[in-house]
Amino acid sequence: MPFERILMPEIIKYLSSPEALIILGSRQVGKTTLLKMIIDAIQPEKRAIYIDLEDPRNLEIVEKGPESLLDYINHLGIPPNEKGYAFIDEIHYMKNPSRFIKLLVDHHSDKIKLVCTGSSSIGIRIKIHDALVGRKLTFFLQPLNFGEFLVFKGRKDLAAHLPVDPFDPGQNPTRYFQDDYLRYFHEFLIFGGYPRIVTEDDYARKEKLLGEIVSAYIFKDIKSLFNIGDIHKFNDLVRVLAGQTGSLLNVSGLSETIGLSRPTVMNYISVLENSFLISLLAPYSRSAQVGVRKAKKLYWLDNGLRNYLVGDLSVSASRTDIGILLESAVYGGLIKRKKEIEQIHYWRTKDKTEVDFVIKSGADIIPVEVKSRARSHRGLMSFIKKYNIHTGYVAHLGDYLKGQPAALPAYWLA
Repeated sequence: MPFERILMPEIIKYLSSPEALIILGSRQVGKTTLLKMIIDAIQPEKRAIYIDLEDPRNLEIVEKGPESLLDYINHLGIPPNEKGYAFIDEIHYMKNPSRFIKLLVDHHSDKIKLVCTGSSSIGIRIKIHDALVGRKLTFFLQPLNFGEFLVFKGRKDLAAHLPVDPFDPGQNPTRYFQDDYLRYFHEFLIFGGYPRIVTEDDYARKEKLLGEIVSAYIFKDIKSLFNIGDIHKFNDLVRVLAGQTGSLLNVSGLSETIGLSRPTVMNYISVLENSFLISLLAPYSRSAQVGVRKAKKLYWLDNGLRNYLVGDLSVSASRTDIGILLESAVYGGLIKRKKEIEQIHYWRTKDKTEVDFVIKSGADIIPVEVKSRARSHRGLMSFIKKYNIHTGYVAHLGDYLKGQPAALPAYWLA
């Protein structure tokens, strides 16, 4: 039986609104399963149908327009005088989904509610234009966070004890450093959060399934969705970027290494970012101009894909890149729990004093330093002093020092 995603209640909350709901995310992240679970959750009170646009017959129906879709759902047994719910998978296969959604919302929202998915935000943005402002609500489905990971591993008991707000000062971090949490979190750091990978227990099969995602989605689907001029150099760039997780982005250096022009490198990076594979983190500065000029940091949004691409899925706790994997997992968790009004940055000075993450929400600023051991936090203390912040947080894997200010388990954030 599929497990509920944390995004599901948020989507269900908007099923009564007139806007079309669009769920974006990479392939294999669980969009189809999510759609079918929502359908099951609202039946039989609501009359819902599922339409997969990878089936040419279904694509032909919706390409004819909203009236054709209405005739189809009426044919399936939903009376014309009752509102239907159409869950359309992979809407970017349509030639002009923007026009389709606009006509449906403007003229038929009393008869049908549209919920659809897409595997690429660039693909959607190319085909869905500004005409949909006020007519759509967009949601992003990411790989599992650590709490969801525990549920998918059959450990709902452990997931239930993770704090809703990891920054709540009333929490007691010391009791969370149990072998079960650390064991599962180490697997999460190595193999990531794609649902099919998480539910597979055999490590050899995990590697095989990760390879299929990389081959089918990164090296094939993206080529078909975008104008990739040299697929071999694109693939080379992907592998090089996998080895630079957590590093400052150097477009000129990448251009020279791969043998591509700077604009092409920037275009390919944009493709990866908008396909939900990587994320670029801007620096923190109270000056907008300074922030724009400084380099961004690059993170892969799933450690499993990153580790497969660099050719290292070893589960040894002594991996030399464990700090990078930890930092990447925390960043992924912060992105998944990020509220609309929040911003996430990194902070770094000319003498390379740095804080991994700075969360900005209105006037509130929360600096977070990620350490495999909670022994040193010089960068965090420098940031607190410079900006007169009340406190910061050290996210770590153990060796909690009693009395050390605001230290918490890294997996609270992941």
